[in-house]
Amino acid sequence: MKWSYGIFSAFGIQIRVHLTFLLIVGYFAFIWGVLREPGGVSGALYGVLLVILLFALVVVHELTHSRVAQYYGIEVTNITLLPIGGMAMMGEFPRDPMKELVISIAGPLSNVVLAVIMAVGAFVFFDVGAVFDDFIGVMLSPSVRGAYFYLLVTNIALAVFNLLPAFPMDGGRVFRSLLQLWLSRSRANRIAVVTGQVFALLLGLFGILTGNIVMLLIAVFIFFGAQAEGQGDGVRRVLGNLKVSQAVNTSIEVARPDQVIGQLATRLFHSYQEDFPVVDEAGTVVGIVTRERLISNLGTLGPNHPVSETMRTDFPVAGLEECVYDAFVRMRTKNVKAMPVMRGRELVGMVSLEDISEVYALLSAAGTEFIRRVPEEPRPAKEGSE
Repeated sequence: MKWSYGIFSAFGIQIRVHLTFLLIVGYFAFIWGVLREPGGVSGALYGVLLVILLFALVVVHELTHSRVAQYYGIEVTNITLLPIGGMAMMGEFPRDPMKELVISIAGPLSNVVLAVIMAVGAFVFFDVGAVFDDFIGVMLSPSVRGAYFYLLVTNIALAVFNLLPAFPMDGGRVFRSLLQLWLSRSRANRIAVVTGQVFALLLGLFGILTGNIVMLLIAVFIFFGAQAEGQGDGVRRVLGNLKVSQAVNTSIEVARPDQVIGQLATRLFHSYQEDFPVVDEAGTVVGIVTRERLISNLGTLGPNHPVSETMRTDFPVAGLEECVYDAFVRMRTKNVKAMPVMRGRELVGMVSLEDISEVYALLSAAGTEFIRRVPEEPRPAKEGSE
């Protein structure tokens, strides 16, 4: 995701912070530094510390999801912290509804476990009776005790909110997986999507009637999240039986590590190809040069910068027998727009998001039965002229 920066890694998963995260930091600093007593610099710093602790809970929530997903063989590349929460970038959820249920419910359960532990800790470290006499006042006071109970309540709120039966929250996936015990996946998904959107409309109406802007924004987030989940399921149905061998673009040009990026950039004037696989003298694909990286290095390092220092070496590849939808999910997870297609160690061509969009449009118009007419005759890729 653009404008996001890595801060640390855990279990092979990079934790990233989106630049817009500063908005929520500034908001908390404003609330505790200006609107609440005693305010001032100390209050603002307390607000910043509180939001950092709050999002530590979000990281635990997302990491729990991710670790369970990894257990089931799903690749998780990163977790990005946004003002609205955390987002784990992972591959396709398993088709088995029970596995999807376990992955989805793991996050909220982590919050429940933490809340129980913190509740026990409250009886050990604090005078709980005195706290309950003025619970709201204590929770909103800038102190160790106030922060503790604020985070305790937030843990419970995170669990409850995420278990709402609406996409893109965990509860939407839990609801869909439970429906799949009796219904087909497509029907279960449609019911879950509609339920989520109806919930979003009711929440939005409540936000409008009460003048609660935050509630309205959450409703918009839920509505379009449910819509995106429905569209994703539609893409899966259309592309589900299409192989990469039927969508691979074999009319591509390749680059060599000993070239300079100026030579490679000239090809953009005569080709719609944006990403170039880099092949060494032995015919091995050793990297890929993306359009974004090529243009960036061209402007900052000049046209004589070598391809070998511009290419991306951590890139996914697709096999001819792989499902196009699976290739699409891996491109999205790896944040690439195209990837090489291989027959063993031989480069056959490339498959890109643009290619997939094209075949999706064709199959949507002609029907999925049209797949039977698509030949599987990929030819080897050719090296372009300099």
